[in-house]
Amino acid sequence: MKNIGKLFNAVFLISGTAIGAGLIALPLVAVNLGMLFLIFIIVFSAFIAYQSSMMAIDLNKKNGKSASIVELSNNRVTRILSLLSFYILSFALLTVYVSAIADSLGAFFNINNDFLVILCGLFLFIVLNIRFSYFQRINSVLVTILLLIIIISIVNIYVESTGIDTRLLLSTSTVQLSEIVVFLPIIFTSFGVQNICPYVYDYLHGDKKMIKCAFIVGIIIPTIFYIVYIYSVFENVLTRDIVFFNKLQNHQVSVGELITFLCNSSSEIHMEILFKVLSVLAIVTSAIGIGLGLLKSVQEIMKGSKKLSSAIICVVPILFGIIVPNAFINVLSFGGMIATMFVIFIPYYLLTSQYVNTNSGKYNVCLLFGMIIILCELLHCIK
Repeated sequence: MKNIGKLFNAVFLISGTAIGAGLIALPLVAVNLGMLFLIFIIVFSAFIAYQSSMMAIDLNKKNGKSASIVELSNNRVTRILSLLSFYILSFALLTVYVSAIADSLGAFFNINNDFLVILCGLFLFIVLNIRFSYFQRINSVLVTILLLIIIISIVNIYVESTGIDTRLLLSTSTVQLSEIVVFLPIIFTSFGVQNICPYVYDYLHGDKKMIKCAFIVGIIIPTIFYIVYIYSVFENVLTRDIVFFNKLQNHQVSVGELITFLCNSSSEIHMEILFKVLSVLAIVTSAIGIGLGLLKSVQEIMKGSKKLSSAIICVVPILFGIIVPNAFINVLSFGGMIATMFVIFIPYYLLTSQYVNTNSGKYNVCLLFGMIIILCELLHCIK
């Protein structure tokens, strides 16, 4: 029974880390892909997320300890590359999450954005200093609430939306290379659970069977929710305002505008409140997962000082959140390219250099996908 409880906590940690900013960002960048093509890409990205997570787990198993990719790097070059990519991505994502939460709360309550950014940082500091056993329970409750709100929101959208021509959503006639180039790095970032691999490995005592089960279920959950939620959002917008849908297709809708539209789309006040809670809680769960992934690595540098490490993790996104606002989509996209370094390339190199079986070509698929992500981001930057 105790092992089952631990397995559920691990699943919630993985799902909560994955279901986050992607829930808000993906409808903005997926609108022109067509649902059939979109479902294929999301499912394939989930497969990549699982296999790349298993690379990190295999490395932990091979070395007989719970350790991040930075700690496992066996030479100076890989250590520097993994360290830089890990910290750049983690702090960039935390900055995005803190800014997005502050923007959402500011829009809802008309409070100063800088004050909210600082408040978000302090909240993260408190969460990171909670005992790990308590943290697991709190995180599981937050993710459970998040999943329930998503389900209620999806049901409400379907109830409120009628008479839609689904062919508009299934069509792929408008798909352009530029759309795919933006979408792939963001969907890759949206499944970013690899940074918590050392925690899951340690929490489940290196039991490979339980770890694989936790990651399979933990990644399947956001996969299903991403697909159903994106479809529901498109259906809602098409039913209520074709002009707004056209703006969405032309990428003229901001994160705040989409959240506001969804909040106003329901005829019931309690649903408006639920949409507001959803938009904030989805990002909070991801921010906690990223912060937790950072904590172990920073503690190694700070020689075990948890409070000092937590303070550094919180201060950096506060500073950048105040200095560099409105970077939501661009940073998520850029994050996908940076993530390939310590999520795919360096783990793959470490596995092959230690003569670990690269899993019958599945890790090779991850390697190819990582190259495609980099190419996409480079094309996006050139455009």
